Amino acid sequence: MVPVCAAIHDLSCYAKSSLTVVLPTLEVMGIETCPLPTALLSSQTDGFASYYFRETTGDLSGILEAWAALGLSFDAIYSGFLGSAEQAALVMDFIESQRRIARPLVLVDPVLGDEQSLYGPMDERCVQAMKNLVKEADIITPNTTEAALLLDRPFKTLFSVEEIGQWARDLASLSAANVVITSVPFGQTTAVVAFDGSEIRLLPYEPIHVSYPGCGDLFSSILLGLLIRTGHFFEAVAKAVSYTSLAISRSVKAGLPMRHGVSPTLILSDLAALFPSIIQ
Repeated sequence: MVPVCAAIHDLSCYAKSSLTVVLPTLEVMGIETCPLPTALLSSQTDGFASYYFRETTGDLSGILEAWAALGLSFDAIYSGFLGSAEQAALVMDFIESQRRIARPLVLVDPVLGDEQSLYGPMDERCVQAMKNLVKEADIITPNTTEAALLLDRPFKTLFSVEEIGQWARDLASLSAANVVITSVPFGQTTAVVAFDGSEIRLLPYEPIHVSYPGCGDLFSSILLGLLIRTGHFFEAVAKAVSYTSLAISRSVKAGLPMRHGVSPTLILSDLAALFPSIIQ
């Protein structure tokens, strides 16, 4: 059977991020993906002087109620940007209700901020709500800013291996989830740090000095797709690093403006080739 994933993210109507990255990525990996928009935006927000934003809490609640009435079940739940503490509570209830009827793999990307600051719509109530939501996750994928917010620690621009290892352990204690911390700076290199509850691995990568929106969405989508298909945690993390880097590199070579976001289209054939017996 085709796995089914509920993807709980915002929807930008212009430029790539969130659902416009998540949907093609998971679908090409053979996963039926059901979008559940948490906000509606005229465009993604980086690089645009103004944009329309509407939180969709009422719609979110209504869709979840309709799904519950139909008795729908999901093989995976992937939560990203949530526009309010109320939305986080709705997602928690959804995860708990699904676990009463199914065994979904739950990935929470605790979208709160980047570059040592909160995103515009976020506030302290959202941070506290996210601390509760990550306790429902099987995997969490914070960047270093979000890790600091979840752990109530000062922001940092440089880490030692020992320090980020302790952060990963502490996040696992907070959430009881496997932890993947993205974009960790180590002086001359950058790495993704993964912890499965017993072992910590660092996966260095060659940083490409551009900042495309949607890279975190692409990374977590590839990671989740691989985990659904294979279940091998460290292998999935390593491949997600590799394919995300490939998408960024190809986006640069294609001359895509940064504000248009990373292009998942440029690696869809590569992702499809991972599962030739599934994707016909």
